[in-house]
Amino acid sequence: MAIDRSTVMRIPFQTSSIGILPVIAASIAVSIGASIAMPIHAEVDEGAAAGTVASDGLEWAPATNGEDITWPEAVEYCAALSLAGHDDWRLPTLAELEGLHDAAAEGGEGIRSPFVIGGCCLWSSVSLVDRPAEDGEEIAGRPEMYHWGFMFDGGFPYYAVHIFDDGRALCVRDAGAAAE
Repeated sequence: MAIDRSTVMRIPFQTSSIGILPVIAASIAVSIGASIAMPIHAEVDEGAAAGTVASDGLEWAPATNGEDITWPEAVEYCAALSLAGHDDWRLPTLAELEGLHDAAAEGGEGIRSPFVIGGCCLWSSVSLVDRPAEDGEEIAGRPEMYHWGFMFDGGFPYYAVHIFDDGRALCVRDAGAAAE
């Protein structure tokens, strides 16, 4: 039996406590994204892929891992990343991700150039333990099971259960840190 991806993707947004308007927007964006091809940036060439992007004292990988994955997989991906001579990569905080949002960005992804997402959403390192939801609604499980992400094409944070493949990994490191 085929699984309707739009239904699977909507589950974390509808069970999350991010307020009614973001839930509606997330459901619409996910439903549209499931049935309409979303624009993505061109592939990064090999020379660009070996480089990084410096911004606000941080060094960023220029592109994501390339597919939606679970939160633990995103953490593992960044921890295992070796790029530009560094191996101390991590998932960004929610505030760091929000700083990359640009609603007017070319390509329709909502992230400032030269970053490449290839989807709507990026995981952060922040859980509901670190930043509780403001609306205070109940969740189905422990707060440490939920992690914040940022939906760039909608321009707002969301949280989802860590076992759903509801985001991608865009890795970052502190620019002044020495490689491990």
